[in-house]
Amino acid sequence: MTTTLRDAHGQALSTTDRASLAAYEHALDLFHSFRTDPVAVLTPVLERDPGFVSGQLLMAGMLLTAFDGQLHGMAKACVDAAAASPQKANEREQSLIAALGAWSSGDALRANRLLGRHLIDHPRDLFALQLAHLGDLFLGHSFMLRDRVARSLTQWSADDKGYGYLLGMHAFGLEECNDYARAESVGRRAFELQPHDSWAVHAVAHVCEMQGRSADGIRWLKATQRHWATDCGMAVHNHWHLALMHMGSGEMEAALALYDDAVAPAPEAIALNLDDASALLWRFGLRGVDVSARWQALAARWRLQAAWGVSAFNDVHAVMALAAAGDDSAAKAGIAAIAEAAHGPAAQAAAAAAVALPAASALHAFAAGRYAQCVELLLPVLAASSPLGGSHAQRDLLHLTVIEAASRAGDRALVRAMGDERAARKAVVAARPARVEDHVAA
Repeated sequence: MTTTLRDAHGQALSTTDRASLAAYEHALDLFHSFRTDPVAVLTPVLERDPGFVSGQLLMAGMLLTAFDGQLHGMAKACVDAAAASPQKANEREQSLIAALGAWSSGDALRANRLLGRHLIDHPRDLFALQLAHLGDLFLGHSFMLRDRVARSLTQWSADDKGYGYLLGMHAFGLEECNDYARAESVGRRAFELQPHDSWAVHAVAHVCEMQGRSADGIRWLKATQRHWATDCGMAVHNHWHLALMHMGSGEMEAALALYDDAVAPAPEAIALNLDDASALLWRFGLRGVDVSARWQALAARWRLQAAWGVSAFNDVHAVMALAAAGDDSAAKAGIAAIAEAAHGPAAQAAAAAAVALPAASALHAFAAGRYAQCVELLLPVLAASSPLGGSHAQRDLLHLTVIEAASRAGDRALVRAMGDERAARKAVVAARPARVEDHVAA
């Protein structure tokens, strides 16, 4: 008879092996904090105990939330191993098998819906909550970034292990719903509870970015940097935010140095890292900075790593890099692949048809100097860009591109209108928050 062991959050695992449970707990905490390397922790356990259902599901979830299509086959193998395990999966695990099975088979929207129901039944399943939260981000479900976490909050207390991670997710959801004051307060509290929570650090950085508080953002990220700059899956992305803050302060050399030192793809970079690199180089280009040599290196990585049709967000960034590098044939092939994805699973098809295809085509037009065409294609997308996925700060690149394209096309009225809109959205709040240093753990 299978003994019921439970993780630190009270979730039942169908295993009798306490060593497997201990490794699972270690890997899970690393996953929650985005520290490295939970895959390395879990791999030898699954080699020794391949029937460890929750371990296989954790591995699948970690692979899927990398949002890199090249990893989906490995994730599906883990889900299949969990489903076939002689250790009979319990009800919670069976629910996760269904959700992750859908995700690894290409239907991220169905997976997200199944995880939503799962969390109603299992509100203390922090692993499932993080999966759904990240899924909400890359499906463009801004309100659910906030509301899905809110559904679970009352089932937790501040004394519970992992509570800080819950607050970090809630802070980011609040920010994406434009509730900036609450987002910053909750994010700082999450950091106080768990200084290694790079997602909480990132939530506060988003608040500063969206409010145009570049100096505050730089202070915050530098004050917390020792907690996330190394051995952390968020290191590239948080350095991307720091580079944006320097750009916002007119410190272009500092921003470019950050690209070279911390954002440019390392050998182990996944697609999300390439997204950050592409978005940052594109912003330099909009500012008239020559980064042509850097584009060549980045485009070479995209040629190797692009997995068309899995993520509209990744696909648009891949086309961006290929077009900026002058690889017209590869960029056109990417746009054709996005068009083909419009006939795929529901979420990917909707994103491809409504946003990714016109956005990618517009970026290609911009790179070719067809600025009026870029505006024509991209302007209608701005008000409904959320299906592309990513955050408001990430999709802000589309607004910046329209403004610059309009300027280069001589459309002064549009430049004025977009500038006024941008100024209103990014107005600095009158009330000055508490000093960053007061919220940073020693």
